[in-house]
Amino acid sequence: MRFAMLKAIVIPVFALVLRCSAAQQSTVQKTEVLFICEHGNVKSLMAASYFNQLAQERSLPYRALARGTNPNSTTVPPAIINGLRADGIDVSSFHPSRLRNSDISKSARTVAIGVELPPDARQLAQSSLEEWTDVPSAALSYAATQEALKTHVAQLIDKLSDTAAHPSSRRTEK
Repeated sequence: MRFAMLKAIVIPVFALVLRCSAAQQSTVQKTEVLFICEHGNVKSLMAASYFNQLAQERSLPYRALARGTNPNSTTVPPAIINGLRADGIDVSSFHPSRLRNSDISKSARTVAIGVELPPDARQLAQSSLEEWTDVPSAALSYAATQEALKTHVAQLIDKLSDTAAHPSSRRTEK
């Protein structure tokens, strides 16, 4: 009898605690932005670097990461290091990392730059995915890549600024 009464009290309380915990987790704003390119050490790194610089200037809570679908190096090309250094960004100690599904799960926004995501990654990203297919190769023109990425990043920062300023009107934008 005591066990039945204890069970009748404990189970509903436990269920309530679980619901409250789930509700809290769903209202926590994700602040990571994930940039993905093929090798993870040029376009995604440049975009993440520009994003972090601009987000910090605007005092936004977001932080960007760069990942690659197929990293082929453990370093950053010297031209990219030098180009970003000219913008006041030091990436000399950066090491490219392979995209993991957990990276996408933790991100508020996922941006694929000139790369097709694996099907499982695409499914995880769903409505938070943006695809930038118009960014030229940095090997052909660093300046053109820089200009395209800075333009895209500024537009993304504007969208995220609006979302941060008006949290009650959050909506998924592509």
